[in-house]
Amino acid sequence: MTNEYPLVLLHGGGDAPTARESTFGRMAQAFLGGGDGPLLIVAAAAEPEEARETTDYYSELFLALAVPAERLQPIWVRPERPLTGAQVAGYAPAGLFVCGGATPVYHAALCADLSWVEYVRGQRVAYGGTSAGAAIAATRAIVGGWQTGDGAARPMIFAGAGEGLDALTVRPGAGLVPFAVDVHAGQMGTLTRLIQAVAGGLTDEGWAIDEDTLLVAQGSRLEVAGRGHAYRVERLGVGEVRLEILAAPMEYHRG
Repeated sequence: MTNEYPLVLLHGGGDAPTARESTFGRMAQAFLGGGDGPLLIVAAAAEPEEARETTDYYSELFLALAVPAERLQPIWVRPERPLTGAQVAGYAPAGLFVCGGATPVYHAALCADLSWVEYVRGQRVAYGGTSAGAAIAATRAIVGGWQTGDGAARPMIFAGAGEGLDALTVRPGAGLVPFAVDVHAGQMGTLTRLIQAVAGGLTDEGWAIDEDTLLVAQGSRLEVAGRGHAYRVERLGVGEVRLEILAAPMEYHRG
């Protein structure tokens, strides 16, 4: 893949041991190859205890994948204290990993100040995100919702996948990839939510990623790794979309 763009690794959630090497292991390799700086592990949460529990989990995960302990740097952010470019630059990181959790909280804490995105792009820092961390990386971020947002409030997925929101909610994201991202696709049925977002004109293109599956993006080239599928949805017109199903492992080129 070309080095003109930062490497972006988007994980659909989950952590099955049989898939870890091809998903989180792929991230660990990218981070270790990015220089001598630390891997920032970013958790967004209202309370420090919740953030610590999350960063501890992923720190142990990356330790098991041969990332040295001294290169792991946990960071707690929240809507009142969002991630900034100066904060990231102060560590001169080799990689930035954003954990999973409540997507609306992650969106508020990571998409309010996009100076950190400018740093990641400028320094070509590898970015990895799982679940919420993958969803907010999009140009148009699918934040949640389990009902259509067209005024009719029709159910489209089960309420438990709505992230605490009723109506389908799409907001400006971090813009690290030029498409929308939804996660837990096959496991929570969120492919349907992505289809609704694209068909309704909230975004022109989106990718839904299964759990234990990684979508690797760098410029126009993408790769699906892990053990599941990635689903590309493209808008053709009002209420009309094209759906492509890509089973891992597979490469894809965006025209």
